[in-house]
Amino acid sequence: MGVSLTSGWLAWLLVLLGLAGAVLLLARRERWWWLFILPLVVMVSAVAAWVIGEPVATNLFAEPLPPVIMCWIGVGIAGISLAVGSLFRIGWVRSAGAVIAGTVVVTLAANQINTFYAQYPTLGDVLGVASDQQITGPPALGSGATSTPLAVAPEPLTTVWTPTGTGMPADGKGRVSPVDLPGVRSGFQGRTGWVYYPPAYFADNPQPLPVLVLLAGQPGDPHDWLLGDRLPSVMNDFAAQHNGLAPVVVVPDALGSEMANPICADSSLGRVDTYLSQDVPDAIRAQLRVDPNPRHWVIGGFSYGGTCALQMVTNHPTVYPSFVDISGQLEPTLGSRKQTVDTAFGGDESKFTAINPIDIMGRAKFPTIAGWFIVGSQDSAVDSDLQRVKSAAQSAGMNVQYWQSAGSAHDWNTAAAGLAHVMPWMGHRMNITP
Repeated sequence: MGVSLTSGWLAWLLVLLGLAGAVLLLARRERWWWLFILPLVVMVSAVAAWVIGEPVATNLFAEPLPPVIMCWIGVGIAGISLAVGSLFRIGWVRSAGAVIAGTVVVTLAANQINTFYAQYPTLGDVLGVASDQQITGPPALGSGATSTPLAVAPEPLTTVWTPTGTGMPADGKGRVSPVDLPGVRSGFQGRTGWVYYPPAYFADNPQPLPVLVLLAGQPGDPHDWLLGDRLPSVMNDFAAQHNGLAPVVVVPDALGSEMANPICADSSLGRVDTYLSQDVPDAIRAQLRVDPNPRHWVIGGFSYGGTCALQMVTNHPTVYPSFVDISGQLEPTLGSRKQTVDTAFGGDESKFTAINPIDIMGRAKFPTIAGWFIVGSQDSAVDSDLQRVKSAAQSAGMNVQYWQSAGSAHDWNTAAAGLAHVMPWMGHRMNITP
C-alpha cells in the first residue's frame, strides 16, 4: 500500500498501460472512424475539458484549472468516448478490450492530475488505508500521567523537561486520531478533524504542549494533511531531534464539505470565523493536554487554508499571533471581489473590507504578529499575490519572512516542504526550543 503513485514503477506502468490503451482505441481500419468519429471525439473532449476547467472550475474553486490539467481532463473524456464508440459494429472480444483500454486511459489521466497536485502520494492513500500510527481518539487527559493540572513551563521546554516513561511510543513516532470539534457558538457544521500527538504527549511526566492549528485547501478535507504521511513525517522528524517534543497539531475543517467555499468568514455562507476563533480553541483546550497560552499557538494552512490563516491573525491577533501562509490567495474570494461581496455579504463591500486581511493591514498595525509566506517556485501567479500580501504585512508592522519551495507549484509538495522549512522558527515561537 505504500507504493508511490507519483514516481517509480507503478507510475510508469500506468503510463505504459494508458498509451497501450490509447493505441488500441485508435486502431480502427474503417474510413468513417477516422473521418467522422475521431475528429468529433477530439472536438467534444476539448470543449468539455475547457468548460470544466474554466467556467465550472472558476465557479467551484474561484479560479480556472491550469492548462495541463484541462488537457488531461480532455484525454480522460476522449478515452471514455472512444471506448463507447468502439462498442459498436465489433465483436464482444474487442468490445471488452475497448472497455479495458478506456479504463486504463482514464486511469492514466487521473494519475497525471494526481501527480500534478501530489494529492494522493501512495496507493494506500487512494484506497483509504489507515496509518499504523492511528489511534481511535484523543487519549484521556489523565492517561499516562497524573490527572492534576500541570503548570506551563516558563522556560523553553527542551531546556527544562526530558519526556520519559513507558507510555511513549516505542517506534519514536507520534500518533494521529480523529477528533470532534463542535461548532457550539458558531453553529458551523465542520467535518471530523484530526490531531497529531508527538511522542512526548504520552510521557509519564507530561507537560502541556503548544498547538499548531493547520488548515487544508479547497476543495479538500482535513485528512488531506495526513495523506502520504506528510504532516506526521514532518513532525516526527522534528520530534526525533528534540527528545520526542513537537507541537500538538490540530486540523479542523474550515469548509463544511469537500466543494464548499465559505471564505473563512462570518457571512451568509456560514460562521467559519467564529468557529475557528472560538469553537476550535475551546474544543482543543477542553480535550487535549495543551499550553493554553495563545502566544505559543500557530495557525497555518495551504491554499484556501493559507488565506484563512492570515484572516485569523488579522481579525483575531490575540487568539492567533503567529501564522504560516502556504500558497494563499491575495484575498478570500469566490472568483472576483464583486462576486464575493454580492454572494457572501449581500452586496455590502464594507462588510468584506472589514474582514479582508489586505484591507485590515492597510489601516492597522500588528507589531506582535509574526509569520511566514511560502510558495512553490513554479507557482508564479500565487507568488505575485503573496509578494503583495507580504509587503502589506510588513507595512503593518508584522515580522514576516518569505520562502520559495524549489521545483514545486500549487501542490502538496509545496505544503509539506514549507511546513518542514518553518519548523525551527515554529519551535522558537512555541517556546519549545531556545
